[in-house]
Amino acid sequence: MTPRTRVHDWASITLDEGDTFAAALELMNCGGYQLALVRRASGHLAGLVTDSDIRKALLRGTDLQQPVAAVMNATPLVVSPDLGEAEAHQLMLLNHFFHLPVVDGSGNLVGLHVAEQLHTPTARPETLVIMAGGRGHRLMPLTAQTPKPMLPIHGKPILQHIIERAKIDGFVNIAISVNYMADQIVQAFGNGSNLGINICYIRESEPLGTAGALALLPQNLQTDLMVVTNGDIITELSYSDILENSRNNKSDGNMAVRLEKWQSPFGVVESSGSRFIGVQEKPVQTYAVNAGIYVVSSTLARLIPENTFCDMTDLFNLGLSNGLDLTVYPMHESWIDIGRPADYKKASNLLHATH
Repeated sequence: MTPRTRVHDWASITLDEGDTFAAALELMNCGGYQLALVRRASGHLAGLVTDSDIRKALLRGTDLQQPVAAVMNATPLVVSPDLGEAEAHQLMLLNHFFHLPVVDGSGNLVGLHVAEQLHTPTARPETLVIMAGGRGHRLMPLTAQTPKPMLPIHGKPILQHIIERAKIDGFVNIAISVNYMADQIVQAFGNGSNLGINICYIRESEPLGTAGALALLPQNLQTDLMVVTNGDIITELSYSDILENSRNNKSDGNMAVRLEKWQSPFGVVESSGSRFIGVQEKPVQTYAVNAGIYVVSSTLARLIPENTFCDMTDLFNLGLSNGLDLTVYPMHESWIDIGRPADYKKASNLLHATH
């Protein structure tokens, strides 16, 4: 069967050359193909912006109001409208590309080929682990009779939203760590067959932190790379993308991070000893904040002590002290950590807006 590569809604992911980085970011979060095409007023292709371009620009601190040209690839490989889908598939496969813009003889953008895996994800062999054993103290009294991952958002538990997101990305083997009111979770999801997946439960006799339960993972689920997420994170991040990023970079551990800005309410004085240098009025600083989603290699996981409390930050510090290669993965997707009642309300509004 010839792979399906040609898409017909490419105009919906197209920007004008005068648009901003922020516009490209918004379009990519809504578009579905991990791509924004940039077109000149003449109709000619100016360039394209991939998911990788976005994340690199975020790490560089590129201002969102910069022109899209500051982050786009202005010389992408393009193909003729005469190229068939089978040939486009082979070309993308050989060059490890996910996108091929279609340009006519006059240089006009007239179409797009997209790699097959962006149409229909294949089943992944790697394990996805959801840490769902927490008590949810800050959400009391909501969690007095219900474990936090089972709090409903639009008629479905938080945990089900996470599982469905993972299934979209091709994950079929899911392990869930449980402790507080574990039976509610097990009774709700069983072995996962109703959702078309396989679910295994890691039962913590006492809380083991956001990493400790990995030491109890059954041998058959200890894959070379595993995605781990906190059980209270609602996001549009592709778990498959962060995993592939880790594989491509040969990373032992990869931490998703949010780039958050903080503005000082004061003028900050710069000095050298007692000598005045200058004043920055209410400067803005950017911090990379832990987003609660990780990729953990089997090498990193082996550092976790058994039956000992260990948070993921502790594990990454252990990895550093053992000389492992650890990376960060900057996010631009929607993300909410449901830790407080206000977050719970915000998550409900976010999912209502995106579904």
